[in-house]
Amino acid sequence: MNTLFLAIAAGALLLSPAGISAAQDAPAVEAAPIATSAGISLDSPWRRAVYAQATDHFQHPSWGWRHSERNYVLGMALAEAEGLTVDADVLFAAAFLHDWGGIEPFAAAGVDHAARSVQLAEPFLTEAGFPMEKFPAVRAAILGHMYDKEPQGPEAVVLHDADALDFLGLLGAARLLAATGDRPDYDQALGRIERFSTDIPPRLKTAAARRMAGPRVAAMSEFLAGVRRETPDRARP
Repeated sequence: MNTLFLAIAAGALLLSPAGISAAQDAPAVEAAPIATSAGISLDSPWRRAVYAQATDHFQHPSWGWRHSERNYVLGMALAEAEGLTVDADVLFAAAFLHDWGGIEPFAAAGVDHAARSVQLAEPFLTEAGFPMEKFPAVRAAILGHMYDKEPQGPEAVVLHDADALDFLGLLGAARLLAATGDRPDYDQALGRIERFSTDIPPRLKTAAARRMAGPRVAAMSEFLAGVRRETPDRARP
């Protein structure tokens, strides 16, 4: 009887003007995301931990978490196009953590950014509850992600090509310009746009990526041509 009385009293208090006001004023509890902005599933605690680490700390216009998200989506698309069987967990972890070691304040002087990313990723994933029997494949994918590396394993191959493709096209040009940083000009960025358009395509490992590279290279060439057209005679862009 006392329990019933207390329940009725509590309900009355909640429905009273004071109770309604208190409920409205209470801070909303934000639910954990169930997917990334691109719809990648966050269906495990370790995935949510990786995504939170990336979105909270990997803030860079060229190497940040948005680049990682694109790499995962593009990597999965390449795997499907090539008929490759990839472990989505491995690709997720590698894609979102592969540039960790190149972003301040996590970079270490004299240490390659991919090797540094592996150093940081292993204890983090262990603590997050990642199935660590899969970590060797994550390590291989991170170490092989740059366009001038030889990737080992299906996840490494698709991450390698996805990362390379993200250097191409207008999006790639935007990334390279954003990486100019505090330089007084963007001569280096324009030089890289031109060089990457020729250096990267022959290093792609999958036929699907090579097909995608063609229009992106054409867009980069047109961008550079447009910059030259808009620059007055004897002036510098």
